[in-house]
Amino acid sequence: MGLYFYNNTIDTVYVAYAYYAPGCEGGVDWAKKGWYHLTAGSTVKVRTGWAGPGKYFFFAENDARTTSWTGPFFTQLPSRAFDWCWATGSTDSRNLGLTKIEVSAGILDHTVRLT
Repeated sequence: MGLYFYNNTIDTVYVAYAYYAPGCEGGVDWAKKGWYHLTAGSTVKVRTGWAGPGKYFFFAENDARTTSWTGPFFTQLPSRAFDWCWATGSTDSRNLGLTKIEVSAGILDHTVRLT
């Protein structure tokens, strides 16, 4: 059960994602976590439990930073591992855009395919 990312590329990919987290500091009920390391053809589980109903956000990029999966929802993401509230940032962070994914009710597992 959970939310997964599958790397369907020939590159190593790093993923950060955001999830609903009521009571997170800064007045925004969302948290973000990363970086998950995916070699070519691998899958990583980032969240346990029913995937749906749920709304999530993610940003991913390859090791060389030449390919990325982005969206219009911006937040600060550092280069190191993190588990922060949405509004948290640091001097070593980049302001990156995340894309939204919505998982329907009753969905046990959901896999985001990075192609």
